[in-house]
Amino acid sequence: MTRLTLVQHLLFLFLLVIAPAWDFWDTQRLKRNPSSAGKIRYYKTLCAWLWIATVIACLTVGLRPLFTIYPAPDEIPWLLRHAWVFYLVEVLVALLVALLLLPVVIVIRKKLKKQPRQYRSAEAFKSFDYFFPATRSERRWWVFVCITAGICEELLFRGFLLHYLHTFPFGLNLTVALLLAAAIFGLSHLYIGVSGFVSSALLGFLFGLLFILTGSLLLPMILHAAFDLRMLAILRPPQE
Repeated sequence: MTRLTLVQHLLFLFLLVIAPAWDFWDTQRLKRNPSSAGKIRYYKTLCAWLWIATVIACLTVGLRPLFTIYPAPDEIPWLLRHAWVFYLVEVLVALLVALLLLPVVIVIRKKLKKQPRQYRSAEAFKSFDYFFPATRSERRWWVFVCITAGICEELLFRGFLLHYLHTFPFGLNLTVALLLAAAIFGLSHLYIGVSGFVSSALLGFLFGLLFILTGSLLLPMILHAAFDLRMLAILRPPQE
């Protein structure tokens, strides 16, 4: 076993076991002390391990194999061998993306029309006040967290995991690899609860399909970051 191979195995175990356990423990710690300093510490820690893990993945696999994918039709035949399935998936993906980004569109429309904003959607996230940004400083850090998640989580949970599961070392069917990568992505959000696991796994599967359909992580990265950034539009901004 080469040194690079060993590092890839360790990175896979980190994403599968250590990262979800660490996030769960650190989130519980934040719940007990939901101060602004605690939130910013959590944001910094999250960004740090995501960037470190991403750099390791790029050094051991290479940026190009992580960022691009060109599967043959027989690697995922249900998607690439039937034109109607391909177009149906594209339509479903577009509809889901539109629903996810709807709050941002509403905010922009109200700003252009200079209409007063309402924050009814924010009530649904009241139980996560300990986690989401409230102060201006927290919101600035949240922007960095969202950009980090868009870049690093896509390179790790789509690029690295699909490469690792599909081509090395297991050689799994691409559909199975896609489902497993989505489930591991869901595990990394288990600290939110069962709903967090399910919704994150579905999003992971959606972004994985986008990766395969476009051949690049660029669109999943942009949409991932935009999906997280939409919270700044949903949450009530801090008072002057």
